[in-house]
Amino acid sequence: MCFSAEASFAAAAVLVPAGGYCIARAARYSYRYLPLALIPLAFAAQKCSEGFVWLGLERDDTELIRNASRFYLAFALAFWPFMVPFSLCVRERRPNQKILLALNALLSLVWVWFYFPLALDPERWLSTQVVHHSVQYDFEELPAFRYLPLAAWRMVYLFFICCPLALAVPKRSDRGILVPLVALLVVGLFLMSYFLFAYAFISVWCFFAAFLSLVLCVVCHRLPSTT
Repeated sequence: MCFSAEASFAAAAVLVPAGGYCIARAARYSYRYLPLALIPLAFAAQKCSEGFVWLGLERDDTELIRNASRFYLAFALAFWPFMVPFSLCVRERRPNQKILLALNALLSLVWVWFYFPLALDPERWLSTQVVHHSVQYDFEELPAFRYLPLAAWRMVYLFFICCPLALAVPKRSDRGILVPLVALLVVGLFLMSYFLFAYAFISVWCFFAAFLSLVLCVVCHRLPSTT
């Protein structure tokens, strides 16, 4: 999404200090929060890569478009379905929830298989273009779609993102409703991206998710300064 290279780089610039703050707070409290704290920085890298996609499209630079798109989709398709359950698993103390989150992270590696053809041969499997002022990443010919249609894969993707958030809901004795609220926002933004921006779903959804990750600044701000 983001409409231009400048907007993509600006989004990355906002996320970098947010990620730095989260890492500093997590480091002073517990290593268990470090994977969560890294999420804004990972989104910054992803948004920066989409900035280079825009630059490639503006310059008609096929090689830059291909390589930047491949890097962007490595985050969107393979990294995030694993990183969300993994980061919550590292943080989790409750044994049952920890096991389920670890299982979710393990199962999410199916997305590495999904992405693998794009990494090896993007010229064959990927087409990147601008549609309605957003970037469209077209990979509907991937082998994975022989087994499940696109709509089904998107629902599986939503499951791997939202199920860990549901499992991580704190006990009643914990303060606040931040985790359930984030889960609801994830579902709402995912569905809005799916129904209103289907032509550029991956770009629009990741744009929303990137700024939603700023909520982690609130999470890390609430952490005590020491264990």
